[in-house]
Amino acid sequence: LPSELQWSDVTTITGVAFVLALLATIYPSWRAARVNPAAALRYE
Repeated sequence: LPSELQWSDVTTITGVAFVLALLATIYPSWRAARVNPAAALRYE
């Protein structure tokens, strides 16, 4: 199959991947920051 690389597609995919990776790392760290350390260690 012949294919043609379009730079607009490359930049769009890169941007979407960057935003998804950013959201995937911010949400768990935001939840972890809200946890009281003493309460979290109590159940370990």
